[in-house]
Amino acid sequence: MFDKIFEKKIITPPWPIYVGNKFFKGTKVTKLINCSEDCIKELKGNGSHICNHGLSHIFKTIEGVRLIVSGVYIHNSQKSQKFNRKYKSQKASLRHINNWMLETQSKIQALNEISNNIAKDKFDQFHEFAKWANEINFYASKLIDSSKNGHITGFDAANEYLKSLYKTSVMLLDSLNTSSIYFNPASASFGNKRPTDIYSMIHKISLVLSHSKMNNRKAKIPIHGIVKNKHLVYESFKIIPLSFIQNALKYRKANDVEITFEETEKSLTMNVISYGDLIPENDLTKLFDRGYRASSAVKSKIEGNGLGLYVAKIVADAHDFELEVKSSLFDQSRKLAKNIFSVFIH
Repeated sequence: MFDKIFEKKIITPPWPIYVGNKFFKGTKVTKLINCSEDCIKELKGNGSHICNHGLSHIFKTIEGVRLIVSGVYIHNSQKSQKFNRKYKSQKASLRHINNWMLETQSKIQALNEISNNIAKDKFDQFHEFAKWANEINFYASKLIDSSKNGHITGFDAANEYLKSLYKTSVMLLDSLNTSSIYFNPASASFGNKRPTDIYSMIHKISLVLSHSKMNNRKAKIPIHGIVKNKHLVYESFKIIPLSFIQNALKYRKANDVEITFEETEKSLTMNVISYGDLIPENDLTKLFDRGYRASSAVKSKIEGNGLGLYVAKIVADAHDFELEVKSSLFDQSRKLAKNIFSVFIH
């Protein structure tokens, strides 16, 4: 939404500005002179930087998006008259820029709050659907459990129609839960944390997803590692593995999708490993931003909206857990990368 606010001129910058990776001209200082993206590529967080051209770049991260007022001339009495004349058209006041940044931050936060409240009000209309989805899932689970035969799990013993009914009820309910958290992030921490058998939870999710339509190439989802302890999580936690595994199945190009567990006395790491396109380094830190999709995902033309991982990050933040993505070249001849999505539970 951030860049749309500038595209629609809801907020107009007086100076040239980068919003994420998009550039917008200013109304007072209209364009860049000499400077390019090379002058700002290393800038992170908040602060200011003078590039090799002697021009200033003032940067601030707002709501997870980097804003950079770029290529402006901040007057300095130590600079030569020739330099002052050359960049007179780029002249700006650091105080004015900082004030504009603070004002912009307030506006963005207010717009986000209004947007979230409107979305939440609209989503409240779906509570009735969620109630019936829970009802369908409850009875589908009972039918699955009643199918248990000896040492064979209820899911494996059930016929294909019952499996389809159960997996559809799970996906419907989780889709509604994901949407609810997207519209109302506070709902990620509703209820109390409960001691949960994470391994069993992931096993059930993998059973459902391995039979889902998105797994059209019938990838297996083997689970490696032992989880001895139960871990305290909210009901919303399952959205994280669900999102990771769905993502892996969607973009996988070879091999199975693997899940590994690494447990210590007080913590647990869950990794979802798949093999597909290499995720560029500059995309890795942005994958959990709202609506962001890696350049490799966009090029693949696989349908997606960049919301699953964003909601997973909301859930992780509600738990105070960390998420991480790694991507490294696995097979040069096939241009295949090993992609690992991890959640650190503690």
